[in-house]
Amino acid sequence: MERIQFGLSGGLSPSQLGTIHETVLKVLDEVGMACEHPPTVDAVTADGGIEFENGRLKFSSEVVEACIARARAAGKKRKPEGRLRVTGPWTCFNIIDMDTDAVRASTAADAVAMLKLAATCNDDGPPPVYPCDLDERIQVLWLEKACLEFTPGFGGAMVTHHPDTIRWLGELHAAAGRRYTLGLQFVISALRLDHLALDLFQRFRDDPLVEVSPSICPIPTGGMTAPLSAPGLISQSIAESLGGMIVAERLGLTGPDELLPVRVDYGDMRHMTVAYSLPENVMIQVLARDAAEYFAGYRLDFIYLDTNAKRPDAAAAADRMAYLLMLGLAGFRHFYMGAGQMSMDEIFSPAQFFIDIEIGRYVQHILDGMPWQGDPDSILEAVADGVAEGNFLANATTLETLPHLFDSKLLSRSNVGQWRAAGEPSIEQLALERAREAIASYHYQREAGEQAELDRVFGEACRSLGVDPASQPIPAR
Repeated sequence: MERIQFGLSGGLSPSQLGTIHETVLKVLDEVGMACEHPPTVDAVTADGGIEFENGRLKFSSEVVEACIARARAAGKKRKPEGRLRVTGPWTCFNIIDMDTDAVRASTAADAVAMLKLAATCNDDGPPPVYPCDLDERIQVLWLEKACLEFTPGFGGAMVTHHPDTIRWLGELHAAAGRRYTLGLQFVISALRLDHLALDLFQRFRDDPLVEVSPSICPIPTGGMTAPLSAPGLISQSIAESLGGMIVAERLGLTGPDELLPVRVDYGDMRHMTVAYSLPENVMIQVLARDAAEYFAGYRLDFIYLDTNAKRPDAAAAADRMAYLLMLGLAGFRHFYMGAGQMSMDEIFSPAQFFIDIEIGRYVQHILDGMPWQGDPDSILEAVADGVAEGNFLANATTLETLPHLFDSKLLSRSNVGQWRAAGEPSIEQLALERAREAIASYHYQREAGEQAELDRVFGEACRSLGVDPASQPIPAR
């Protein structure tokens, strides 16, 4: 069956990409990247092409061009994303209470419930909320244990700069037959390296229980940590990513197939926020897509999902639909670390989680395109049959097409009578019902030996960090 497909036109021209390319070479050569970690300076300058002047690493054009060539080769091997996916959020410190509708600090009990909720739709990822009611010294440790204890695939995403905690995280993951990934962002906008992260990489790079995984991707924010202009913001982002990749390569932290990441955001000094809900923030992602294809050999098709809306209200609906639909039409397919996440990454909404997944289904339906079939004679026959019958309710085209029209239990098209008979539910209420059902129906249990080992390691870790686990509001299984 033929289908009419839809897409988005527009983007960076070859001339504009050439301007960015020239700017990137100048930025890395003349401005460079600040570095306060002597072992890193020694390692990256040893092979030539990089100089260290006045506290900054300066990259020659030859070194940068060679990195671009390697990035393009790696990017061309990457398999594009398939169908659209909307996956769970980064870990939030607040939650919209499912019973009171109040925005409050999240607890360990919330963390368990929301892990179960997310695991009904996603295979892995960070946990949706933080256990803010636990002692700060064991929050990350317990949350990783909860991921291992209540799900088969979540965990390994929490960030800590505490070496002792990192060692215990390695022990915890080993107890579950996994290896802990130490993922830290070591490129910081504007154009500097995080010496604390670099020191941890050096400390744990040969640890048998910890896998060092540097995040090359910076997060430049226009108007705050990067130029507010589109060409300036994109140029700085590419320069930071290339500089970070070169450093990681010379430190032996990346392989030949490492993808060059690209990320840009707009800031809003009027509200001191990352302006996820700006229309400009949607448009700049399309330009980032083109920059990735030019510099990194792949068409960027994965992107975070975020909003400045505080609740699952009209603002969230307008924001999410515009973002998902426009970027879906631009070729993006994986919208990660965002389902249910609100107010940048401060609040998690169980209702919005399922609303976001449903919006993703809606957008995928559009991306699938419109069926187109029939010749003039068959079209004429369908029209004539309907006219003769007086309606098209039982027409062959209706019976064939109706099952394929988008259907949704949340985004209902019922009439007023049906809606009133159902108790006049809002979309948020329907989504909350789905959330409660998901939590109640989800169950996962580790093998008894692994669970006992998790409990033992966690108890030892707590005591070594000076916390009595019995004094903590840790929910029972």
